Amino acid sequence: MIIALPKETTPHEKRVALTPEIVSRLIAWGYQVRVEKNAGTAAGFSDKDYHSAGAEIASDAAKTYAGADIVCKIWAPLPAEDKYLKKGMTVIANFQTLDNTKRTDKFAALGLTCFALEMIPRISRAQSMDILSSQSNLAGYKAVIEAVNRLDKAVPMLMTAAGTIPPAKVLILGAGVAGLQAVATAKRLGAQVYASDVRPQVKEQVESLGGRFLEIPNDENAENAGGYAQETSENYRKKQKLAVSEQLKKTDILITTALVPGKAAPRLIDKEMLALMPNGSIAIDMAASAGGNIEGSAEGKETKISGVRILGASNLASELPNTASRLFANNIYNFLNAMYDSQQHKIVFRFEDELVNKTCICKDGEIR
Repeated sequence: MIIALPKETTPHEKRVALTPEIVSRLIAWGYQVRVEKNAGTAAGFSDKDYHSAGAEIASDAAKTYAGADIVCKIWAPLPAEDKYLKKGMTVIANFQTLDNTKRTDKFAALGLTCFALEMIPRISRAQSMDILSSQSNLAGYKAVIEAVNRLDKAVPMLMTAAGTIPPAKVLILGAGVAGLQAVATAKRLGAQVYASDVRPQVKEQVESLGGRFLEIPNDENAENAGGYAQETSENYRKKQKLAVSEQLKKTDILITTALVPGKAAPRLIDKEMLALMPNGSIAIDMAASAGGNIEGSAEGKETKISGVRILGASNLASELPNTASRLFANNIYNFLNAMYDSQQHKIVFRFEDELVNKTCICKDGEIR
């Protein structure tokens, strides 16, 4: 059986779904692994590395996909790749399926079996397979580094003979995996860190990392069954705006991470609120591709509003491609390892298993 690793075609994507280390493990199971030429180059993995791991190097996408039983990717295949997809193929990737239902319909029509790793259930044995956590962790770290690099002042408090410099103040909206890593990173750099989230239960986590929790009175349940934040009421949003606006007056770096699965990102910051920030402040909108938490942000672009530089950056993990690829590849391997039948010496997807059942989005022409 053949496992294929195509080169990513999504614009600006530098990651690769399998590393040479993971390829060697799959080959040890008895699989043939075919890697498209230069698939891992942007992430620091050469064709020579893959060849040394035992993979076959294919010269183009058509030869990579040809006869493949399992295809591993970072992102779901784009329309230009549909011509390579054949009935019976299994594709494992981030499908963003709640936001791309038409593409899921297409994959079902093509007769593919698709496993969307972003749908991995939040259960203890699936933690090592969770691509959202592994990639968001890196994105939260990178968001702080990007912001600090753009800031025109020092971050930590500096006590010098020439005078004392106060620490920069950082505000992080959304204390999920990305937000918490941003809190930890900013704190390590010496900033004074504040964070807010619609889920008051994350206060303890923020404070354990050295941040201060910006409390907003809330009697609503803002967490869904999967543990993710969900939409809030208009009344809560008004209270949130007042509290955040007050904090913005003394904020040097703003990082927003709020997403609602399957829906547009909530608008947390408008232009009036941006005008409250000190001139030269930096804002990183990690939800820009989903509509943005900040008014005026644009994915992949830097804009300036009321003296605030705003960077729309929803795929920051790709800016750390080597580390991100290693973690993503481990996630895929751990998922496949749970399916590997050592007696049959092959991967077997058993649909009575919660991991398989909840992750498979289409099979045998049907949407699951």
